[in-house]
Amino acid sequence: MYFLLNQNSTPTDLGAINPNTTVLEWLRNNQLVGTKEGCASGDCGACTAVIGEIVTNNKSSKVEYKSINTCMALAYGLAGKHLVTVEGLAEEGKLHPSQKAMVLENGSQCGFCTPGFVMSLFALYQNKNSVDLHQINETLSGNLCRCTGYKPIIAAAFSMFNEKSDEPLDYYKKNQKNITKILGELNNPKHISLSYKKSNKTIKYDAPSTINELSNVLINSTSANIIAAGTDLSLEITQSMKEFSHIVSVNQVIELKEIKDNAKELEIGAAVSYEDAASSLISNWPDLGPFLQRFASLPIKNWATIGGNIANASPIGDMPPVLIALDAKLKLRKGPVSRTINLEDFFITYKKTVIQQGEFIESIIIPKPNENQRLITHKMSKRYEDDISAVCMAINITSTNNKPESFKIAFGGMSGIPQRSNILENFLLKNWQEDNIAALSYKVLKEEFSPFTDVRATSEYRLQVSANLIKKTILMYQDQPVENLAEYSQSS
Repeated sequence: MYFLLNQNSTPTDLGAINPNTTVLEWLRNNQLVGTKEGCASGDCGACTAVIGEIVTNNKSSKVEYKSINTCMALAYGLAGKHLVTVEGLAEEGKLHPSQKAMVLENGSQCGFCTPGFVMSLFALYQNKNSVDLHQINETLSGNLCRCTGYKPIIAAAFSMFNEKSDEPLDYYKKNQKNITKILGELNNPKHISLSYKKSNKTIKYDAPSTINELSNVLINSTSANIIAAGTDLSLEITQSMKEFSHIVSVNQVIELKEIKDNAKELEIGAAVSYEDAASSLISNWPDLGPFLQRFASLPIKNWATIGGNIANASPIGDMPPVLIALDAKLKLRKGPVSRTINLEDFFITYKKTVIQQGEFIESIIIPKPNENQRLITHKMSKRYEDDISAVCMAINITSTNNKPESFKIAFGGMSGIPQRSNILENFLLKNWQEDNIAALSYKVLKEEFSPFTDVRATSEYRLQVSANLIKKTILMYQDQPVENLAEYSQSS
């Protein structure tokens, strides 16, 4: 399996490796140790590198670069891509503008996190011609500096662009055409199927290229673990030291990476990343913009998929409550047969769903909103962004003559599954104008939910904050002046 590495025009062979090997592990095993290992969970950004992939629009192809956490990406997922690490930035002894700016602005202190920051800035340099503070903050959202050196790093980002017009093109811009050609040759669609021998056991890896091939692999395997980005599954490898015996990647399946924006519905393939889906989601539901920003850091959103978030069945996943409130459906497939179900019916109990052996999520289908609908979302977490929710709430309100006709409410963090709140919906329809709506909602929520207590929040906190968020929702619906913290971009 081959990929492009840094400024090498000759493809690099991944070699015979265990399919459970992460990109970070492969790099460090091959003496590319500028990429650091910090948390091994996608939290700190010390392992940040950049992936280049061919994107085709209107029959024109180019390479787009995006930052990723190498600690959570499996090495076999590099096939047909361009991996750029901190070792691949300098050219002919001269620092890349992202490196030069960090030096000039004193952006490095102890230096451990610096390669990750430099790579995030490199991705920004590739994708933008000018930037503002909001874009810089978003770019650096996945990079933590224990030395609290953010101010000079932000200054470095501005400096990098202030000098951009005077700088010669970097290697990757100068060689865009040749890189695109080489990647095009590496991306001949075919089913990749490999086996790795370890002691007396065999570990299998499959990367089908079509949905039919994927169906055949899964229906003939009882031990397959489907992986899209692996931002959750990989944690079992890096944190729990688990080793999967059969990994099936869906990242090459073209049908699962499509977005179909029709007149009445938006259909998102299960392997579409959050960042790739964002523009379609926000264009239909503008209020989702600040909410999506808080989900995770940019490297995670560049890699993580909506389908994977749903299939993981986490009770604290942020997207399922939103999709449930929007009446989303799932298209599931097993062999040649597809079926469509309501998303709210997908989850049974904690980490258990209706999905059958050999079945997989094909797409998520979301009805387009009409002019009488309004989506209001809330996320409560200890950090503003890149943090798991204590409570996530989504409320879809349909109105007639400025009066609610229906409420569709879904929660994350209030039970063992992402769950719709039918009792609360019926209650609000009759009582939404009550002055003591928070206290009344608390009683209803306590009847309908038994939230768990964990390191993020107590059961009582979850009930109280959810009741208060109901009051906040009603005030927002009535266009009362309510401070919305999700609108802040941390520009101060």
